[in-house]
Amino acid sequence: MSDQRMDPLMRGARSVALSRRVALAATLVGASSLLAGCKRPHLETGGPMGLADLATVLDGPATAPVSATLMMVGDMLIHQGVWVSGQRSDGTYNFDHFFAQLADEFSQADIAVVNQETILGGTERGLESFPYFNSPQELGDAEAKAGVDVAVSATNHALDHGFDGICWTLDYWRSRHPEMAVPGIADSQEVADAPHVIERNGIKFGLLSYAEHTNSIPIPDNAPFCVKTLKRSDFGADVAAAREAGADIVIAFPHWGTEYVYAPDSDQLRWAPMLAEAGVDAIIGTHPHVIEPLELIDGLEGRRVPVFWSLGNFVSWQIEKPRMLGGMAKMQFGTVDGEVRVTSCSLEPVVTHKALDPSMTVYRLADYTEELAAANYVRQHAGCGDFSAQYCRDLAARVLGPDYDPDACIVSYEL
Repeated sequence: MSDQRMDPLMRGARSVALSRRVALAATLVGASSLLAGCKRPHLETGGPMGLADLATVLDGPATAPVSATLMMVGDMLIHQGVWVSGQRSDGTYNFDHFFAQLADEFSQADIAVVNQETILGGTERGLESFPYFNSPQELGDAEAKAGVDVAVSATNHALDHGFDGICWTLDYWRSRHPEMAVPGIADSQEVADAPHVIERNGIKFGLLSYAEHTNSIPIPDNAPFCVKTLKRSDFGADVAAAREAGADIVIAFPHWGTEYVYAPDSDQLRWAPMLAEAGVDAIIGTHPHVIEPLELIDGLEGRRVPVFWSLGNFVSWQIEKPRMLGGMAKMQFGTVDGEVRVTSCSLEPVVTHKALDPSMTVYRLADYTEELAAANYVRQHAGCGDFSAQYCRDLAARVLGPDYDPDACIVSYEL
């Protein structure tokens, strides 16, 4: 409002207030001059300090709104065919090709997450495929190189090689990529009790990883802390610990559901509200090896909690057509009414392009062509000779529901 349009009383009050501000600023500047050896204050440009600069002295710098992004892809399910794709002639392994088509997505996200389905014991302990996986540690090298920040690790295969396998995996991460957050598994009670909290752009994220089961492999009596499970956890206490450690946002990563089913089962439908009521801000699920929908459920204080029921596979050597279609979850976080919240979420289908060489990779469904589909090794398996890009598009539309945009290949919500 201009002075000409301002009520005289308001104009007078503003004049008095401004005079007081200038007087107080002069006092502050004078005091600072004495402390600085009576040098006159100047801007960095060398000019005299003006009223705008005096206001800054009084009010301090404006606080910029905080924002951050998170993306996650599904299961790193390392069958023999998967690790063969990265084998080099000298016997070493390299898996950079898995991330080549989504390099920008991984590198540009403030937090990038994968579901590390299998343990990383490495070649020295003998690589193994289904049912008791042991994967090349070079996979973790490729994940870190691609920009992955979090390897979610409470899965049904976490105990494939017992407590030893968990120790192998954590020893690898600590020695090669200590910056990687690895929630869900632990090699001591102290590690299990320490909240996983990482910070990006002024926002702190608490990360909770849970397995629904461990394929009937019992959790060792002498290491009950080694795998975080849904049934043995106190969600409220876990969220509280993350908040006490400074978390503004808490995300749960449950490994749950029924394999090869495209909708949440009764246990998922029971666990999700419990997590939301405990105070998590978002839920990203894995395990069924196929995609399931993205939904919003009620959380605390009227908030909406995104639930990605299942992201399916990222890479695998499974031999059925539907298991080539996975999902890439994304969330945006920002300040709403003075609190950090989820402001938007989306699920974009991706396609595993199987090959026994470094052409094995993962594409956005929107970028996947019929020419690529014709070369996908899944066509070599019985009953899969008709695999196509259109098949993937139709399946995505059927599973992800009426809010899915089949042209842009995405479902998204503003919160």
